Amino acid sequence: MSAKIMTGLYLLILGICIGGIIVLGFTESTILNADALLRLNEYASSITKYDQGIILSDVVAKFGYIVIFAAIFILFYDTLSYRFQKSNFFVWILSILNTILMFLFGFFYAPKIVNVFAQEPKIMASPDSESLLNSAEIILQVLLVTLLIAFFIRITLLDKSNKRNQ
Repeated sequence: MSAKIMTGLYLLILGICIGGIIVLGFTESTILNADALLRLNEYASSITKYDQGIILSDVVAKFGYIVIFAAIFILFYDTLSYRFQKSNFFVWILSILNTILMFLFGFFYAPKIVNVFAQEPKIMASPDSESLLNSAEIILQVLLVTLLIAFFIRITLLDKSNKRNQ
């Protein structure tokens, strides 16, 4: 019974991370394009890049905390699952890769992105800041793909174990 609850929590956390990455992408594009939307309304004042960064930094910081918690749980669950032969070596290595990417984003990229957005607009538009944002985007894209693979592999493994038990 507790194994089923842990598996359900694992799939829920994977789903939250996958959805969070997708929502973060939509939020970023919406906030960074908000200036164009506000210019359509002649009565609204324009939003600056600095304002956009302040809004986006809070979202990135909170998502950083979510992925750190998720990385700890995923590593714990998949290590136990591999130890008790409920999964295979590939799934365990994939979870280690996911954990590394999540810790990388949560401990390195999220604080740096928040710091960049909290600085002056000149710093936010610098090539170093653009490079940081582009590399964080690549990390999130790779993480999204690996989380999706882990999610579907885990569902496949659950289906096989259910068929064996019937």
